[in-house]
Amino acid sequence: MAASRELSRITLQEIATLASGRVVGDASLLVSGIRPLDEAGPDELGFLASKKYVRYVAESRAAALLVESDLERHAGEGRPLVVVEDAHLALYHILSHLYPDVPGPAVVHPTAVLGEDVELAEDVGIGPYSVLEDGVRVGSGTRIGSHVVVGRDTQVGEGCVIHPQVVLYPRTVLGDRVVLHAGARVGVEGFGWAMVDGAPRKMPHVGRVVLEDDVEIGANTTVDRGSIGDTVVGRSAKLDNLIHLAHNVRLGAMSMLAALVGIAGSTRIGQGVLMGGQVGVINHINIGDGARVAAAAKVMRDVPPGAVVSGHPARPNREYLRKEAYVERLPGLVERVRALEAAVGDQRRGDGSGA
Repeated sequence: MAASRELSRITLQEIATLASGRVVGDASLLVSGIRPLDEAGPDELGFLASKKYVRYVAESRAAALLVESDLERHAGEGRPLVVVEDAHLALYHILSHLYPDVPGPAVVHPTAVLGEDVELAEDVGIGPYSVLEDGVRVGSGTRIGSHVVVGRDTQVGEGCVIHPQVVLYPRTVLGDRVVLHAGARVGVEGFGWAMVDGAPRKMPHVGRVVLEDDVEIGANTTVDRGSIGDTVVGRSAKLDNLIHLAHNVRLGAMSMLAALVGIAGSTRIGQGVLMGGQVGVINHINIGDGARVAAAAKVMRDVPPGAVVSGHPARPNREYLRKEAYVERLPGLVERVRALEAAVGDQRRGDGSGA
């Protein structure tokens, strides 16, 4: 498992160098970390990346601020600044330097259980009470946490990090540098049933799950194995916590899915697709490369490459926004119709044509 070293103090000039920024004020000022504006202490760097947080500037106790260039005028006077073009990108470089991941020890805990014909490369660590079943292969530099179960004939690549209580079902394949967070379940039997003599019978799922290089899967996320083919998560794809990928899903490289997304079976998702939280996708459809699916959208039909969709059912985002605008106008339209009906009624009564 990864551990972080004790944080040391760093000058604003060093931070500016890491973040490709510039210092306004005392470049030799030392800070001991970086925190949100309203939480930063007098020896820490405050973080200002959005105009909606400007209200915290005056009362912030931060020694200095990391601020985007278009917000510099809102940072106040007299306090040192590190000014950058993209504060979130700068934050990535700063935090990666201040809190580097240090691999845990490359030891196999005495309580770990290894089956027959297990192969461990050099520099592999296995935590307490983990189980590696027969035929498992683990690449060099991989760390497996405590209470992990790795099913028979599973292949784990180099430099992987498998956090506690992960379960890999038999014949799962992990590429290099895959990260699985606590409680992830990979290779679960899919939800497939056949009606036999009037009763549902479990359809055997004989495929695998293949996670390509640099995939990261969040806590308590489930990836089902294929029915007769494979479920595949492409290179550098990132899955948040509490996601479900059903059997035979193909998720393209560099795609990113936020929490609570559910993808039904045999759906094909292209490369670089982004999905917000709580998106639902029905089975056997295609979502093209670079598509964007807004939070809570329900995708019921194919999405073209590069499209932005939202709503329930999902539709092009502009169309959805127009529909919502019309819905907002309905109460006023109802009142106008009632007024028109009343006026027509009064006119009919006035000319004697009413009842």
